[in-house]
Amino acid sequence: MFDCWWQGEGFEAWRLRGDLRGASRRWQHRLQDELWLWVNAEGEGVIWGKDHRIFLRDGLFGCFGGQEGEPWKWTRLPGHHEAEILIIPREYLTANFGEAAAAKNTPFARWLRGEEGMSFAGLSGREEKHLAALLAGGWTAKRMPAAVKRALGRWVERILGVDQVFMPRASECGRRRTRNQVSKTKPMSQKIH
Repeated sequence: MFDCWWQGEGFEAWRLRGDLRGASRRWQHRLQDELWLWVNAEGEGVIWGKDHRIFLRDGLFGCFGGQEGEPWKWTRLPGHHEAEILIIPREYLTANFGEAAAAKNTPFARWLRGEEGMSFAGLSGREEKHLAALLAGGWTAKRMPAAVKRALGRWVERILGVDQVFMPRASECGRRRTRNQVSKTKPMSQKIH
């Protein structure tokens, strides 16, 4: 049901497939200096470490990285399960994205700098689905295919918000709010009667 089908250059590719009937199933792994990316196609489960917890459902992705040696557990609930998992060494991420992360103050960037553990989940978008499809296709080469590394690079850039640096602000596009629009905007905490 849960197996590692490829290892190379510090990366590992895992696949989760199968049906659980009647009872949930739990695994535990002691993290090294690595980031785990789960692209969950089907099934529900929970992944947690010392200070972090993420819930995965159909169509969500989860990402987590802890401090070295920290035990993480994952539990899958009864039902059909299908997920692609990629373990990415921090060394690779730091070498390729460390400069972009240095200026960011996101949980991912702080983990990349070695400051703290992190976890987050989100709806699988185009990058996650494309990366999952490449992983599901598999390969037998000792090195990760270039297409997979490119897809991984696009995913990391999106998570770090690197591509947003080049997006103009609304005011730079000529869209400014008038004083009247600003005064009519209700604060988020205001109750609506």
